[in-house]
Amino acid sequence: MFVSMKRLAIASAVLLSALAQGVPAAAAPDVTVLATGLSNPRGLAFDRDGTLYVTEAGRGADGAANPTCLPRPQGIGCLGATGALARLDRDGTLTRVLTGLPSLAGPDGTEAIGPDDIAFNRHHPALLTVGLSEAPAVRDGLPEPGAEMGRLLTVRRDPSGNWQSPRLTTRRLADIAAHEAANNPDGGELDSNAQSVAFGPGGAAVVDAGANSLLFVTPAGQVSTLAVFPERQMPAPPSFNLPPGTMLPMQSVPMGVVYRDGAYYVAELTGRPFTQGSARIFKVVPGQEPVVYAEGLTTVVDIAFGPDGSLYALEFTHTSMFGPSRGVGALMRIRGEGQTPELVLDKVDHPGGIAIRNRSAYITTCSVCAGTGSVVKLRLPA
Repeated sequence: MFVSMKRLAIASAVLLSALAQGVPAAAAPDVTVLATGLSNPRGLAFDRDGTLYVTEAGRGADGAANPTCLPRPQGIGCLGATGALARLDRDGTLTRVLTGLPSLAGPDGTEAIGPDDIAFNRHHPALLTVGLSEAPAVRDGLPEPGAEMGRLLTVRRDPSGNWQSPRLTTRRLADIAAHEAANNPDGGELDSNAQSVAFGPGGAAVVDAGANSLLFVTPAGQVSTLAVFPERQMPAPPSFNLPPGTMLPMQSVPMGVVYRDGAYYVAELTGRPFTQGSARIFKVVPGQEPVVYAEGLTTVVDIAFGPDGSLYALEFTHTSMFGPSRGVGALMRIRGEGQTPELVLDKVDHPGGIAIRNRSAYITTCSVCAGTGSVVKLRLPA
């Protein structure tokens, strides 16, 4: 059962963090906590009726007996059916309308891989990405519901056509992991992790963070490569204790995508060493090479356009991915191509996704937490 919360002018976690740093109450942002109790919440989007939906990557095996477990860079990950899609109604009620989706997480349910993003379009079924973050062949050895990982799914209403019904269903549309296995767009190690999805003309674009690529999926499920984002050489941070001048390869790791006026905009998380200020946002016009739209950001997980045309970038970490600053994120605003990012909201707790509607930003926080994730609403500046 989710806990729904009314407007909290001072009590939100984001605002409390600001007050703890000595920021006067009058200067604190206008933040409202809409709902809590989510597990690894990530992307979110509004349907055509203005109802907000939130993806949950789940809690992994969640104590199941004899789960299937895999070694991961951050430790063991165990597979369960705890991934979900939740609906947040205007009265504050949050209901899981899709359950039983795959989730691969640590023993404590944190750092999950599972449902990652949802997108709506007036004339097509909704689209839902499910991540993998492994070599595509790993999926072949997973029991159900692991076979749904690394895919783009359609989400349909129940037979009555009512989105408010809890009886939503999914169907496989495209195999993102299989495209990586067959094509390996960036030429590196085979790795696929479907992340953000955005509708565009004639289909939809899907970010494969593991493949460092932007893919295009037709309504028939055909997958092609729109763009590849190459790695760069970056100086090793002092904390790595390497000889001065040592350069390290840093992958792009694209995460968020949004479509506007003939182009897709794609944001980078980047890989190690996660150099502060090294993340960029690319503008991708189909058939052309990507160009840098904005730079000077750090570990961006999602982006969205505001009503004034500004592009808002949600940073998982504003300074460093190492030490206590990891997961202390921020919301940045880019007023136009080539403009310097401006800070809108600081000290956001492990943000995962952003959606914008009617001059307000809706953000998932504690996106790597089991059972303590939230959705917050922020009134955007004029």
